[in-house]
Amino acid sequence: MIKTTLSATDKNSLIIWGHSIPNEFLSEFDITYLNNLPTVIPSVDWVCSELDRIWYEQKLDNNKSFVNQPIGVYYSHPVWIMNGIFSASDTASLAHRSAIANYLMAFNPNVIADYGGGFGQLALSMAKAMPGASIHVIEPYPSKVGIHRLRTEPQIQMKSRLSIESYDAIVAQDVLEHVEDPIKLASEIAESARINGKVIFANCFFPVIQSHLPSTFHLRYTFPLVMKALGLRFVGVVQGAEHAQIFERVGKIDLAKARQIESISKLIGPFINAGYYILLASYRIFKKLLLIYK
Repeated sequence: MIKTTLSATDKNSLIIWGHSIPNEFLSEFDITYLNNLPTVIPSVDWVCSELDRIWYEQKLDNNKSFVNQPIGVYYSHPVWIMNGIFSASDTASLAHRSAIANYLMAFNPNVIADYGGGFGQLALSMAKAMPGASIHVIEPYPSKVGIHRLRTEPQIQMKSRLSIESYDAIVAQDVLEHVEDPIKLASEIAESARINGKVIFANCFFPVIQSHLPSTFHLRYTFPLVMKALGLRFVGVVQGAEHAQIFERVGKIDLAKARQIESISKLIGPFINAGYYILLASYRIFKKLLLIYK
């Protein structure tokens, strides 16, 4: 693998895919890892395989409880700095973040939370689109690099937790598929939105990488129904980022009711997932037959 070279003008930073990362915010381990990344932006497939490589290196198992597994070590690994740099460099990833920011701009929110947005790219996109808004990045595993990237943006604050009924809008992008109890976390996020506030969940309940937990996949198509039981009204999807589902908080958050629908989802969700692919395959075969007999 070709090494990522140091900047020709600043030997105290790494230049990775056009982004300057000061060495002072990196450990020796971080520098060693980052200095061995490809010199050009890799493919999404490469990034996914690298995230999985570190997962297996930590001997993690996504079919077992994380109670006795080093999940914190995994999410603190510099592979996530790499993932953040990729998200800030990849055209499709940038377009998705801009689409979410542009959608929210129409509502002129005063206070926004970006849950799990540690590298800060979505927060930066929202700050650009809504210079008058206060943006809180809620990050359970904050990195010094992420904090450094947001240092010059006075409207963005890094926080460790949400505040109840404090936000006009909350975004959780690529979060719920990584946690063992996504409905509990979704309820905490929803409870932090004000009444009539917008909540955007951009989920990926698919086996793209190992840290997407199979126990969450039953929610692939049933998620809006569980959120309705929770107390959220499904509004639609973000144009330009169709994986991002928009909800509105319309009343009291009812986790107990959501749990009831979640239990049904766990029973029927896998069959719905399988049925979708069977229908899709049948449709493709039907199209081919039409072409043959046309």
